Amino acid sequence: MQNTKNIQIPNTSSNQPRYRLTKIGEQMARLPIDPKIARILLAAQKHDCVAEILVIVSALSIQDPRERPLEAREAANKAHERFADKQSDFLAYLNIWDNFQRERDKGLTNKQLVQWCHQYFLSHLRMREWRELHRQLAEIAVEMGLTSKERAFRQPEKQAQLMPSENQGDQDLSAKFKQKQLDKKQHRAQIRAKKDAGYEQIHRALLTGLIANVGMKSPDSHDYTGARGSRFFLFPASALFKSKPKWVMAAELTETTKLYARDVAEIKPEWIEQEAAHLVRYHYFEPHWEQKRGEVVAAERVTLYGLTVLPRRPIAYGKVAPDEAREIFIRSALVAQECDLKAPFFVHNQKLIREISELEHKSRKQDVLVDEEALFEFYNQRLPERYTPSEKQSLPIADIRTFEAWRKTAERDNPHLLFLTREELMQHAAAHITEEQFPKFWRNTDGKFPLSYRFEPHHPLDGVTLTVPLTVLNRLNPSELEWLVPGMIREKLQLLIKALPKQIRRVCVPVPDFITAFLAADPDRSRPILPQLAHAVAKTAGDMRLLEQINLDDWAAQPLPEHCRFNIRVIDDGKQELACGRDLVHIQQQLGNAAALTFRDNTQEFERDTVTNWDIGTLPESIKFARGKQQLTGYLALQKEKNGNIALRLFDTREAADQAHRQGVIALMQLQLKEHMKDLNKGIQGFTEAAMLLKHIPADTLRDDLTAAVCDRAFIGEDELPRNEKAFKEQIKRARSRLPAVKEALSRHLQDTAAAYAELNGKLGKHPLTPLLRQRLNVLLSAGFATRTPWTQWARLTIYLKAMVFRMEKYSGNPARDAAREADIQQLEAVWQEKVQSLARQNLPVSGSLNDFLWQLEELRVSLFAQELKTPYPVSIKRLIKYLKDIE
Repeated sequence: MQNTKNIQIPNTSSNQPRYRLTKIGEQMARLPIDPKIARILLAAQKHDCVAEILVIVSALSIQDPRERPLEAREAANKAHERFADKQSDFLAYLNIWDNFQRERDKGLTNKQLVQWCHQYFLSHLRMREWRELHRQLAEIAVEMGLTSKERAFRQPEKQAQLMPSENQGDQDLSAKFKQKQLDKKQHRAQIRAKKDAGYEQIHRALLTGLIANVGMKSPDSHDYTGARGSRFFLFPASALFKSKPKWVMAAELTETTKLYARDVAEIKPEWIEQEAAHLVRYHYFEPHWEQKRGEVVAAERVTLYGLTVLPRRPIAYGKVAPDEAREIFIRSALVAQECDLKAPFFVHNQKLIREISELEHKSRKQDVLVDEEALFEFYNQRLPERYTPSEKQSLPIADIRTFEAWRKTAERDNPHLLFLTREELMQHAAAHITEEQFPKFWRNTDGKFPLSYRFEPHHPLDGVTLTVPLTVLNRLNPSELEWLVPGMIREKLQLLIKALPKQIRRVCVPVPDFITAFLAADPDRSRPILPQLAHAVAKTAGDMRLLEQINLDDWAAQPLPEHCRFNIRVIDDGKQELACGRDLVHIQQQLGNAAALTFRDNTQEFERDTVTNWDIGTLPESIKFARGKQQLTGYLALQKEKNGNIALRLFDTREAADQAHRQGVIALMQLQLKEHMKDLNKGIQGFTEAAMLLKHIPADTLRDDLTAAVCDRAFIGEDELPRNEKAFKEQIKRARSRLPAVKEALSRHLQDTAAAYAELNGKLGKHPLTPLLRQRLNVLLSAGFATRTPWTQWARLTIYLKAMVFRMEKYSGNPARDAAREADIQQLEAVWQEKVQSLARQNLPVSGSLNDFLWQLEELRVSLFAQELKTPYPVSIKRLIKYLKDIE
C-alpha cells in the first residue's frame, strides 16, 4: 500500500521517537472497511473512477451476491455468464450492478425484483446489503471530498446505438452495404476504446490495494508465481480460468486443496511500477558503452517482492553509478574510439594512433604504441568528475552530449587540452621502419598494387596483404611473391635456414651475417628462393657437392608461419572481394580460367539468345579472349533456359559448361524429333497402372520425369556430346534407333518397380522397421527418381525393394543383429555426407565416385539383409571403407 508506512518524527521533549500516520493513512482510518479496500478507494480519486470503485469495493466487502446451489450449479453458471467479463472478474460486479439498476429504473415492484434476482441466481438480500454499504461508502467519500454527490452514484450506461452514415441516401445498394459494414466496425472500435480506457483506470486503482496479490504465469505450467515465491492457481469459477493471461491480480488468495486466486483480472506489469514505486526494487547489470545512443547504459530489472516485473530495459548508467559510468565512457568512447565524434582533438588522436599502429604492424612488435592504461590516464586527468553547467545542475560525464558541452567550454581556455602528441603515444622511436623496408605498393610490369600490414597472429590477414584486380591475377609470378617485402624477408630467410639439418645449418653461422651477405649478392627476385639459398649455402661452405644433401622438396615442405607468405586478395571491378588466401596457385586455378564477374560484358560476340537448329558452326572446347592485358579462358555450350528457349552461352568453368551442354543438346534434339516426342509424351506402356501404384508422386510429375529419363538415355547415354553439325545429325540418327528400345526397357523396369513397391507398402503397417524403411523409400522412389537413377541401376530397384521385404521377415529372429548392421551402414553414410559437405563448402562438384558410393550402399543392404537375392559384385563394409579412403 502506497505511503502507508509509519514515519519517525523527532521528539524534542523525549529521547523516544513518536509515530503518526501519513495523510493517506489518516484518510484510510476514516473508512470503516478493510485497509486494502480503503487504499483502492483513495486511488480511485486520482484515476477519476470513484463511482466504479465504490461499486466494486462495496461488493468485495460483503459476501458474493451470486448464488451457486449444488442442485443447479450448471444453470447458475450459465446465468452468471450474462455478467462475466473475459478480462476481469471485477468488472462482473459492475455488470451486475448496472443490470440490477436498469431493472429498478423500469419501476419494478419489490416482488418482481426478487424474481429477477432468482432468475439470474442472485441473492436479493445481499444485493440490498451491497447497495446499503455502497450508499454509506459514497456518503463518506463525498464527505472526505473524494468526489461530488452527483458523481458518487454510478448510473448504468445507456446502450450505444449504431447510427447510419449521413450520405447513405445517395449510394447504390452495394455502396450502402459496404458503408454499413464500415459503420459497424467503427462503432465496435468506439465501444472497445471506451471500455479499454475505463479498464485501465479501474484496475490501476484496484492494484494499489491488491499489490501483494499479483502473479505471473509460469511458462511451463498453469500456475502463477506470486509475491515472495508463492504459487497459486486461478479459481475454476473465474472468467479468466481458460484464457490464463500472463499477468493477473486477485482480490484474495484462499487456501483449500490448493492456493486459489479469487476475483482476478488481467493487468499490465508496467502498472505495478507506476502504482507502487516505493515497493519495487531496481537491479542493474551489464553496464556498457552504447555507441548508437552515445552514452553508457546498463540493463535494469524491476522486481516486486522477488517477482520480476520488468526483466530488462536499458537505462542511462550515469544516473545510477556516475563514477563507474565515467570510467566506461573514457575507456570505450575515447580510448577505444567507439564513437563518431568529429571534434578536432578526436580526429587528430585517431590519425596519430593509426599511424603508430601501422608501425607496430610492420615491425611485428607491439612495443611502439603505449597501452590503453596510459591513454586512460591521459583522459582521466583532464576530464572532471562532473560537469556543472549551473549551480543547480551537476551532470556525470557518461554520454556524448554532456562530454561535448564540457569540451566546448573547456577548450575556450585551452584549445589543445585533449590533443595527444607523438611522444605521449610512443614508447620508443621506430626509425628502422621506413617506406623502403615496408612499401605501400607492390610493383610489377602491370603496375603497382596496394599493400596492407597487420600484426595479429592466427588472424587470416596476419602479415602483409596484396590486393590485386582479377584482370592481372594470371600475370602474377608466384616466385616473385616469395620474396615478400624487404622489411620481412630477413625473418623468413632465418626461419628457412633454421629448418635445414643441423650439419648444414652450421655453415650459415652467424645467421644474421649470412643473410646480409646473401641479400647483398642481389639474388634474382623473379625466381624461387630455395634454390638460390641452397646455392649460397654450398658456396659459403666452399663445397658445391653440399647441394646434393639439400632436398628441396623436403625443405619446401617445412611449415612456416602464415605471415611468411603474401596474403593475396583478389577483387573485381567494383572492389568486391572474390578470393583471399596465401596459395596463389590455388587462387589462379580457381579464378584464372574464367573470371565470371568480369568478362561477361565482353562476350556478347560469342553468345546467341535463341537456337532452334544447329546453325552455330563448330563449338570449340574453350576460347581465349583479352580483357585489358589479361588473357581469359571461356567455355561455349548450349543451355536450356528457364523460359524454355535454347541459347548459346559462355561459361566460366568446364564443369558448368558440360552440364548445361548435355541438357541443351537434348532440348535441341527434342525440337528435331517432334513426332517422336509427341508419342513419348503420351506416356509409356503400363504408365497408368504404375502411376496408380506410385500414387505418392503426382501423375504429371511422374510422366515428365520418365520422359526426361528416356530422352537422356536414348539421345545421349554414354556418347560424347556433339560440338558440330555433323556430330549432332549423327546423334539424332542414333537417338531414333535407340528410342524404342529404351522406352520398352524403361516401361518394363517401371512396372516391376511399381509392383515391388506396392507389395512392400502393403506389408509395412506397424512393423518396427516401418519408419526406417519409409525413409529409404523416400530416398529411392520420391519425385524425380527416374532422372536421378542411373540407367544401370534401374534393374536393381526391384531387388532393393524385395530386400526390404526379406529384411522385415527376418527381423523378429534377431533384432539386435539388424540394429548393429544398420548402425554400420549409417556410419558409412555419415562419412559420405561429411565428404559431400566438405566439397560443398569448397564450392566443388561431387565426383562420380562419390555418387556411385550411394548405390554401393544399397547393394550392401542387399548383402546384409537379403543375401539370397545376391549382388552383381562383391560388397562388404571393409570394401566400402577402403573405397571411401581411396576417393580424393
